[in-house]
Amino acid sequence: MILNDACKKWVKSAMDDCVVIDSLIAQVINTRERPHAQIIYHSEQAAEKMLKAFLLQHGITGWGHNLNTLRLECEKLDTDFNAKRIVDHCALLTSLNEARYPDFVATPVDAKNADRAYNSAKRIYDFVSIRLGLGKEFYK
Repeated sequence: MILNDACKKWVKSAMDDCVVIDSLIAQVINTRERPHAQIIYHSEQAAEKMLKAFLLQHGITGWGHNLNTLRLECEKLDTDFNAKRIVDHCALLTSLNEARYPDFVATPVDAKNADRAYNSAKRIYDFVSIRLGLGKEFYK
């Protein structure tokens, strides 16, 4: 599949968020001292940008920041976006992203949840990447 320019830009931007996360992880060896809220934020951003890249590739420019809404738009084009694991990864990232704000106390912003967020972002990245004909980047 030949990707359109808009799609390519969003895929690159999603990868840039992953590069930022890798840099944050590499800079702080002690997992408890890492900037967990920023890791969660960039994880959510990477997933959001990949979903938008998929939509852009199909000529849809619907925007918003809710991963579940974006996933549902993608599902209209490809029913595989209804897979439980993708639904669950989007839901997890949405809940963790809300938790990164200082006044939100329902979910801890800690090393475990930062790792979960990045794992979900990479899973969504690979899932969408495959559908765009790019193959897997993270879990080969």
